[in-house]
Amino acid sequence: MPKFKEGDRVQIRARDAQGKEAQEGRYAPHLANAVGTVLKVYAPQEIAVDLDLESLPEAVRQRHAEQQTRMHERWLNSLSEEARNRLTDDEKSFHLRYVALLAEDDLLPLKATAKPATAQQAKPPAEAKPSPARAIKRAPAEPAQRPTPEQLEQLEEQYLKTRKRKGS
Repeated sequence: MPKFKEGDRVQIRARDAQGKEAQEGRYAPHLANAVGTVLKVYAPQEIAVDLDLESLPEAVRQRHAEQQTRMHERWLNSLSEEARNRLTDDEKSFHLRYVALLAEDDLLPLKATAKPATAQQAKPPAEAKPSPARAIKRAPAEPAQRPTPEQLEQLEEQYLKTRKRKGS
């Protein structure tokens, strides 16, 4: 029986990487003590954990923020000027998750007091509209996939057509 299930709050165990682990990337000592939520359990040695950004070490958090900013700018620059001007504030927001694939032995369960935050994270806001980049359908517990440039172009065309129909 698996030790963890989707939605469980966990903390990464602090320990040194042993043998081939460091080379193969099966354990990341710089993520020790970070806290997150189990997204998907593939196998006991492969558990996807969505880490809370505020629990990451400062250097990792800063690098993540820089990457998020660059990716957001690249996405905005890939849109036409007309599409960019028509985006709502919700559609303009861009947040990357920090997901790590870890072994069951490297995770510690957190107390039940952290569960209410998980319930809030699991429910998407009812009033939020999906942005064109997030309109790709996928299973709810899968880690987010970035759309290809072709998919972005198709989504932009669909978005502009619906905006044009509404205006007519």
